[in-house]
Amino acid sequence: MKTLLISLLVLVFWQHADGQPAQTEPAQLIIYREKEFLSGLGTAYAFKINGQKAAELSPNRYVQLPVTPGRIKIEFYSDYFTDSRPLWLKVEAGQTYYVKTVVEVDFLSSVMLMALVESQQARKELRRMKPENANSNRNPSKTPE
Repeated sequence: MKTLLISLLVLVFWQHADGQPAQTEPAQLIIYREKEFLSGLGTAYAFKINGQKAAELSPNRYVQLPVTPGRIKIEFYSDYFTDSRPLWLKVEAGQTYYVKTVVEVDFLSSVMLMALVESQQARKELRRMKPENANSNRNPSKTPE
């Protein structure tokens, strides 16, 4: 009898552990771009996350996107860039990450530079910006955290 009861308990716990994978909450990624003097003259630049088009980003705008926890690669792409430097981030579930972008213009080229920014600084800079009206594959939120 004890053997049967122990077997049933083990079977129940084993099925429960393997039955449904734990759902992880997505991380939030907020990418923003401040006003720039003559950099692209207001051009919106498209970017990819892990090789998939995510959205476009104009000057003085931000985009908020949910991302799957883990290692992600953010990269801008355009015919105008002669150099593209991707940004790799390790994101954790439930966390919010702020990435500031700046177009660096040289004599014959331009590069979109990206850097991870502390939340306090990013929130201060985001107060002056509007959400991007991007046609993206993902749904940006209306306001940053």
